[in-house]
Amino acid sequence: MKLGTKLTLYLSLIIIIVLSGYGYFHIQSRRDILVRKMKVEVRSTGRTLKVSLEKISLPREMEYVQELIDAVEEYERTLGVVVYHQGKNLVFRSHSLEEEVEPYIERIKKSIQDDLPQEEFGFYRHVPVFSYTFPLKDRKGRNIGGVSILQHTSFMEEDIKKAKWSIFITIFILIGGTVALILFTTKKWITQPISNLMAGIQRLAKGDLDSRIELKGKDELSDLAKAFDQMAIDLKQAQERSLKEVETKLEMERGLRQSEKLATIGQLASGLAHEIGTPLNIIGGRVELAKRKIGDNEAQKNLDIILQQTDRITKIIQQLLGYVRKKKPEQQALDLGNLLKTALGFLGYQIQRQGVDVVEEVEEPLPPIIGDPDQLQQVFLNLMINGLQAMPHGGTLRLSASPRRISKEGVEDHPRLYVEVCIEDSGVGMDEEVIKNIFNPFYTTKNGGTGLGLAVTHGIIQDHEGWIEVESKSGKGSLFKVYLPCLLEEVSLEISRC
Repeated sequence: MKLGTKLTLYLSLIIIIVLSGYGYFHIQSRRDILVRKMKVEVRSTGRTLKVSLEKISLPREMEYVQELIDAVEEYERTLGVVVYHQGKNLVFRSHSLEEEVEPYIERIKKSIQDDLPQEEFGFYRHVPVFSYTFPLKDRKGRNIGGVSILQHTSFMEEDIKKAKWSIFITIFILIGGTVALILFTTKKWITQPISNLMAGIQRLAKGDLDSRIELKGKDELSDLAKAFDQMAIDLKQAQERSLKEVETKLEMERGLRQSEKLATIGQLASGLAHEIGTPLNIIGGRVELAKRKIGDNEAQKNLDIILQQTDRITKIIQQLLGYVRKKKPEQQALDLGNLLKTALGFLGYQIQRQGVDVVEEVEEPLPPIIGDPDQLQQVFLNLMINGLQAMPHGGTLRLSASPRRISKEGVEDHPRLYVEVCIEDSGVGMDEEVIKNIFNPFYTTKNGGTGLGLAVTHGIIQDHEGWIEVESKSGKGSLFKVYLPCLLEEVSLEISRC
C-alpha cells in the first residue's frame, strides 16, 4: 500500500473517530439541554398550580380544582395531573388518567412525608413520561396534600432524534469533505512528489545523469529532490573526470607505443640510411657518368627517371631521419612576417603555374617570437604546399598573421600573447576521419605521399611551445591555425581574429 493511501486511511480513521465522538457528546449535550428545558417547563407549571391550589380549600372548591387540572392538561406536552388531599383522602385527576394512578398517589404521599419535591422518568401505559411531584401546604404551613404532573417525553425524544439526524448529516458532510481534502492534499503534496522523485531516481539508476527532479516548494521532499539533483550533477562530473582520466591514460599508452615505434623506426632508419645511402650514391654517380657518355635520347630519358627516383628515395630517408631524430630548435628572435614572405617566395613558380590567387593579411609590425628559423620555415612551407596540392586547378590561398592574447587550453590559466598564423585554401577539404588522423605519422591520402610532412610540422610547433588547429569540410577548403608564443609579453596590441 502506498504512503499516500496509508496516510489518507489513518487520517480519515482519526477524523471519523474524533467527529463521531464529537457527535456523540453533542447529542448527549443536546439531550441534557432538552431535559433541563422540560424540567423547567414542568416546574414552572407546578409552581403556578401550587400557588393556585394552596389559596383555596380543596374540599370546598372541587370544581375549581378540576378546572385547573383540565386547564393544565390542555397543554400538548402534558399527559395528565393527579391532585391528592391527605385529610379527606380525595383524589383529583385528568380525564386522560382513567386508571393506574395509584403509583403516583404513592409518590405524592412520599413527597408529603419527605416534604420535598420528587422527579422521576417512567412509563404510563407504555408511554414514556416524566413525573414531577410536590407537596401542598395550608396557610399555616402544614402539608395537606400533593400534586403529580405527568409530562410527555416523546416530544423531547423527537427533538433529540431530529438533532441526531442533523448532527449525523453534518458529521457525514464534514467527514466526506475532510477525506476529499486529505486525498487532494496527499496526492498533490505527498503522492505526486514522491512519484516524481521515484521516477527521477529510476532514470538516474538507468544512467541518465542529465535528468532532473522538478519539485516546487520548500518542504523536505523538495530538499530531497534538490539533493538528488546535486548528486546527479556530482556523479556526472565524476563520470566525466573518470572518462577524461581513461582517455588521458589511453593517450599516454598510445604515446608510449608510438615512442616505441619511433625508436624502432629510428633504428631502422639509421640502418637504412647507412645501408641504402651508399648504394644510392653510387647509382647516382654512375647514372651521371652514363648520361655524359650516352647520346641516345631514349636512354637519356630512362637515366633521368632513374636519377629522379634515386633522389626521391634519398629524400624519403632524410625525412624519416628528420622525424625520428628531432633536432633541438635554435633559440633566436624571429620576425614571422619575413619568414612567411620568404616561404611564399619559394613557392612563387608553383603558385603561378597552378593559377592560385594569394591574399596576404599580415599585420605590421608583429611582435617577435623566439625559435628556429629553418624549422619554422619548414612548417609554413609544408602547410602552404598542402594548400596548393589541395587546389590543382586553381583557387585562393589566404595567408594572415596577427597577435592574439589567449591561453592554451588545459595548460595555461591566464591569457598570454601569441602570434596566430592562418593558412587557408579553397581546395577539396577534409572529412572528420582525415582531420582526426592528419597529424599521425605515415598517414596520408596522397598518392606517393610519405605521411610525414604534417607529423613533422606538428612536432616542430610543439617544440616551440605552440600548437596547431585545423578546420575543414569536404569540398569547402581547409584552414590551419598556428599559435606561437611571443618573446615580449609586455607588448600590448589589440587582438583581432583571422
